[in-house]
Amino acid sequence: MSTAPSFGIGPGIGKTVLVKGNLLSEEDLTIDGKVEGTIDLSEHRLTIAPNGTVQANVNARDIEIWGCLEGKLEAVDKVYIRKGGKFVGDIHSAGIVIEEGGYIRGSIDLSRHPAHQPTSGDGSNSTDSYRNSSKAGPIRQLAVERNPA
Repeated sequence: MSTAPSFGIGPGIGKTVLVKGNLLSEEDLTIDGKVEGTIDLSEHRLTIAPNGTVQANVNARDIEIWGCLEGKLEAVDKVYIRKGGKFVGDIHSAGIVIEEGGYIRGSIDLSRHPAHQPTSGDGSNSTDSYRNSSKAGPIRQLAVERNPA
C-alpha cells in the first residue's frame, strides 16, 4: 500500500465540526474534526485525517490514523497508524501496520473476529478450538509502546 495520504476523498467531518454521541455510517468516512462517543462503520473504512481528534470506541472494516485516536478499536481487516498518527487504547484486528513516526500505546489482539471465521461442527469458534488444543501456539497478543522519533 502506498504511503501517500488517502484522506480527503469522499464524505467527511470537517475541521470545525464536533460530534458527540453515536456515529453510524454506511459508507467510508474521513474525520478532520473532533468526535467523542462511538463510531460504527462495520463494512467500511474510517480515516482520521491529520487534524482529526477522536475519543471513541470504533468498529470498522479498516481504520487509518493520521491524526489522534483514543479508545477501543475493532477492525475486521487492518489498522494503519501512519507517520504522525497517534493511538492510545486497545486494538482487536486481523492486522496492523505502524509506519515509522507513528505512535501507539495500548494492547493489540491480532486475531480474526469470531463472526468472520468458519465454525467447527460442534458450534465452537475454530480459533478457540485451535487455542484450546494441545498443539496451540502462543496467543498473538502484545502490549506495545512506541515513542515518536
